[in-house]
Amino acid sequence: MPAFEVFLRRVCALAAFIGVAAIISLMLLTVVTVVFRAVGIAFPGTYSLAELLLIPAVSFSLAYAAMQGEHTRVTLFVDRIRSDRIRRGLHGIMTFLGSLFWVGIAWATIKEALRRGAQGEMSPIINVPVAPFRWAMAAAIILLCVVLVFQAIRLLGGHPIEDDHQAQDYSK
Repeated sequence: MPAFEVFLRRVCALAAFIGVAAIISLMLLTVVTVVFRAVGIAFPGTYSLAELLLIPAVSFSLAYAAMQGEHTRVTLFVDRIRSDRIRRGLHGIMTFLGSLFWVGIAWATIKEALRRGAQGEMSPIINVPVAPFRWAMAAAIILLCVVLVFQAIRLLGGHPIEDDHQAQDYSK
């Protein structure tokens, strides 16, 4: 495995760990809130904190799922092509075109982070700065773009990605 791929896999694993930690934190927050509400104690700002925890939970998980080849792909047409080279080439082109969508999302996220950061945006009730969460989302989406471009290059070079080895034939 080339050094860049090893590095990218490690960064994606770290991103997945951050995403899982955010999901566990969100779960614990929900359980604690429900239990304490049952005994008559309410925590203000739980909803705001849950909103902030959703940002890393979703955005950091995207790159890991992409690196593992776990995103949904519609392969109805492409799987009928017998040539591995042509099939991987088409997958590479589609992956690259899909990465352009995410580049646009990353650009919009960065613009919004700059705009809202300049305004000093704070979450309601708990007054936590939102800027770090916006920048974390931007970083995670940029990582996703790097993973997608890396995979597109590998596919266009004729190399399989993770889920190519596990492709199932549902046409029978």
